[in-house]
Amino acid sequence: MKIQISNLKLKNFKGIKELEINFNCQNTNIYGANATGKTTIFDAFKWLFFDKDSTDRKDFNIKTLNKDNTPIHFLEHEVEAILVIDGVDMTFKKVLKEKWVKKRGQADQEFSGHETEYSIDEVPIKKKDYEERINNLIPESLFKLITDPLYFNNQLKWTERRELLINISGTTISDDTILDSKAEFKKLKDKLAGRTIDDYKKVVQAKIKDLNNKKETIPVRIDELTKTLITEHSIDYEQIEKQKEDLNQQLQDIEKQMTNVQAKAQENMKIAGELAAAQSELEEFKLKKETEHSQKYSLDIINLGNEKNILESKLRNMQDENNDRLLKIQQDQSRKEELYKKWDEVSNTKLEFNQESFICPTCKREYETDKIEEIKKQFEDNLNAHKKSQQDAINKEGQAINLRIEENTKAREQIQQEVEEANVKLTDINNKIAELENAKANDISFDITTLPEYTNKLKQIENLSEVVKKIKVADTSALQNKKMEISEAINKLNKTLNERDVQEKTKERIAELQEEEESISNQIQELEGEQYSIEEFTKAKVELLESAINSKFKIVKFRLFDTQINGGLVECCDTLVNGVPYSDVNNAHKILAGLDIINTLIKFYDTSAPIFIDNRESINELYNIDTQIISLVVTTDSSLRIEVI
Repeated sequence: MKIQISNLKLKNFKGIKELEINFNCQNTNIYGANATGKTTIFDAFKWLFFDKDSTDRKDFNIKTLNKDNTPIHFLEHEVEAILVIDGVDMTFKKVLKEKWVKKRGQADQEFSGHETEYSIDEVPIKKKDYEERINNLIPESLFKLITDPLYFNNQLKWTERRELLINISGTTISDDTILDSKAEFKKLKDKLAGRTIDDYKKVVQAKIKDLNNKKETIPVRIDELTKTLITEHSIDYEQIEKQKEDLNQQLQDIEKQMTNVQAKAQENMKIAGELAAAQSELEEFKLKKETEHSQKYSLDIINLGNEKNILESKLRNMQDENNDRLLKIQQDQSRKEELYKKWDEVSNTKLEFNQESFICPTCKREYETDKIEEIKKQFEDNLNAHKKSQQDAINKEGQAINLRIEENTKAREQIQQEVEEANVKLTDINNKIAELENAKANDISFDITTLPEYTNKLKQIENLSEVVKKIKVADTSALQNKKMEISEAINKLNKTLNERDVQEKTKERIAELQEEEESISNQIQELEGEQYSIEEFTKAKVELLESAINSKFKIVKFRLFDTQINGGLVECCDTLVNGVPYSDVNNAHKILAGLDIINTLIKFYDTSAPIFIDNRESINELYNIDTQIISLVVTTDSSLRIEVI
């Protein structure tokens, strides 16, 4: 598809009051000094089709400003263009208008916003349909690419540029094709196990990072263990083992002597235990008999006390309920008084007429007498109906209140009767408890010493006490001290022997860590070899991909990967103009590079549109390209000068 501009009209657009340019589908140079409106022409063209200016801004001012830099109102802002699309004329027109409204009672109009009118081939059309027709002709993203030489390099992200170039190249280089091209890639292909090269590269990088982290900790751990080793000593561990054996034998002899002494002591303890058991039995017997005597009063007192507690709790609950119901009665009586007052207010409500109700709102004349009486009658009926509704509601609420007062009054009478009965019963219980406690205090008839069982147990205790007095306590303090001395000596020897074991285990652990460090180094070396294979694979793919892409262009070349200092490759998309990075060339070469890219895009998409070149004066000779070019040239002309080539 080939799109060309035949005619462009501007009216009240960004300071241009009226302008018509007949491009006649030819290359055109537009000359003028700065601020004469050259870029405005490109802005108008972009706004007509995409609601944006030449710098891709959507929010920009198109209105004509006065000397105070404020918009001049009541103007219509128009852009109209005749495009020739594959030899067929199409007219597009867009008009921005201000909306002014005059509110009732106000003399002046107020600004209330904007509205935009659209038409294609002089047929009015809705915005949605207008945009859809344009997008069907050429999508906005493609239009930007093939009309602005700077858009590809200045506006697209490098990832977007890279994706577009790969699509343009038409080259499909599969990873398997490259993997099968060289024998050195066979091992790499086996390692992939269904993953992509990029995914496997991440796997290898993660493994190397993890192994390096582990490897870094090993020397520190070895150093810490090495510091714990005893480097110089002359300890005879065999002699220490013999000393330990002799001391253990001495310890066994002492423990045997202590066992004999303890056996005698246990026999004596048995007799002492029998004495303690007899004394305990006597105390238990005495307590049991005294308790049996005391319980004949206590059980009745406890039962009466429980009954008293229950009755007192019941009295408290009844009193709380009585107070609660009294409060509800008082609240309902207060509400009844309010209802009486409300009834009087409703009954005494009088109807007052507003004289404006009897005046026609249209002609401002007073209604006829019959009409006025009819209106009054309607007002009175409405008032009486309203009063009746309110009085019915008051009656209904009053009846409900009377029922609640009656219910709560009866409930209070029943509660008061139950309270009197409970108080009588509580007095009777208190009297019974007092009688039992008085009887218990005056009962002195029990004497435990008169019981035969008590005297027999007392005699047994006296006999055992005589035997215990004659027992001699065995002294094992000397044996204990000796045992402690030998045990301390054995502990010292064990400490020395344990140090030997710790030293041996430490040496073994150091050797294990050294082996682990060597193993990790070998794993890292193997993974780095895989990394190298991945980089070699990537280089091979890059060469094929860059060659396929660069063959499509004459001036520019593209670098899709950047080689780092360590030899690794990083994805990128750098534009080179005669070998120089795009960012370092002058504006003329940037435009020429953009034209080379547009030329390739035109061929790829089979679509061309007018190219607008700003600052055209910096370029001596344009790139040869088969599409309409609109050049904006800075000169000393005080007004626009248009030259159709």
